[in-house]
Amino acid sequence: MPRITSRLRVVAAAALAFALTGGPAFAENVGRWECHTGYGENDRIIVPEGRAISGHIQFVDGVFGPDRMPRAEIALRVAVPPGEGGCGCTGLLAFLVPKPEGGLKVQFEVHGNGNAEPFAQAKPGVPITFRVAVKDGVLTISMGKTDPVTKTLRLRYPPAGPLNVSCSGANVVFSDLELE
Repeated sequence: MPRITSRLRVVAAAALAFALTGGPAFAENVGRWECHTGYGENDRIIVPEGRAISGHIQFVDGVFGPDRMPRAEIALRVAVPPGEGGCGCTGLLAFLVPKPEGGLKVQFEVHGNGNAEPFAQAKPGVPITFRVAVKDGVLTISMGKTDPVTKTLRLRYPPAGPLNVSCSGANVVFSDLELE
C-alpha cells in the first residue's frame, strides 16, 4: 500500500506541474503559449525547470487604461530584504506604447536591482528572438537574431523563485519556446 500512495503523490505532483506550466506549451521543452488578457487582467506560466528560456515574442496588440500600458514579461522575483522596498521584479519587460508621431511600438526594458533600462524596440506583430537566463546570480538577456543585443547584470539579491512568462492587458504570442 505505501508504494501505491507514493506513486499517486508523484503522479499528482506531475499533473500539478503540467497544469501550472501551461500544459502542452512545455510538454517537450518546446512550445507555444498565447497570452490574451483584457485591461487589468494577468495571465502567466511558470518555467518548470532551469533558469533559462528562449524563443520568440510577438506583441500583437493590447488594451490601454488610465494607469497601465499593455505589457508582457519574462521575469523572476528576487529576495529583496525587508525594508528595502520594491517588487524585486527582474528580467525582460515589454510594453506596447504610443509613438509620438502616431502608431504604436513595443518597448523592451531590462529590469534589475531596482532599475529599468530601455533595451530594444520593435513593431507590433513582429516576432523577436529572445533568451533570458539566470546563472550564478547573473541575469543575461539577449534579443534579436541577425545582430543580437545582449545585456548582462549581476543581481544584487538572489533569485526567490522560477522564471515566469506573463502578460497583462495584452495579446502576446510566445513561440518556439525552449527551456535550458
